[in-house]
Amino acid sequence: MIRGTRILAVVALSLLVGAASLLAQSAPQAPVKVNPPAAVKSKTPPPNAGKGTSIGKGKASTTTANAAGDTDSVWAEKVDIDGDGNVDDTNFLWDDEDKVLYFSKDGTFTCTNGGTGSGGMLVAVYAEGNTHGKPANSGWWVAEVDKDECGAKAAGLVGCKFDGSGAYTSCGVAVIDAKTDDITVASVSR
Repeated sequence: MIRGTRILAVVALSLLVGAASLLAQSAPQAPVKVNPPAAVKSKTPPPNAGKGTSIGKGKASTTTANAAGDTDSVWAEKVDIDGDGNVDDTNFLWDDEDKVLYFSKDGTFTCTNGGTGSGGMLVAVYAEGNTHGKPANSGWWVAEVDKDECGAKAAGLVGCKFDGSGAYTSCGVAVIDAKTDDITVASVSR
């Protein structure tokens, strides 16, 4: 009886280790480390905010004008946009109609392979009551990379979608859709 119990315990332990390994392998991975701090995700426009309709640089940019003459609040602050511990010159845009907060920087970022990349980065966070029905604090980010930068197979945008707790739900080559305030992840990065 004791021998049978030991065998069952070994089998159960093997199954648990295998399941944990599968979960770790299926977790989306990104070539760039981005984890915006909660304080950045909840920024609100200051009283002296300007007006604008676009944010970002190069491919890591978007517009928010829903109609002619539609403008949104824009401002700049020094904050840690990507959670790497470094304060960055960061631009913000609050899309008041759709309730989406965008923030961007142009500079260096940390690669998950241990290297450093450089380029534009854009983050979008859905606020409570957003017009897209997304969970509050969920969103996405993209970074523009060169070929072989951060292990990228081609130049372009890489990014991830994240849920309201900040966990990645999909990562890979990304395309921004300004009409839906979202990204499409074209392929998973591994």
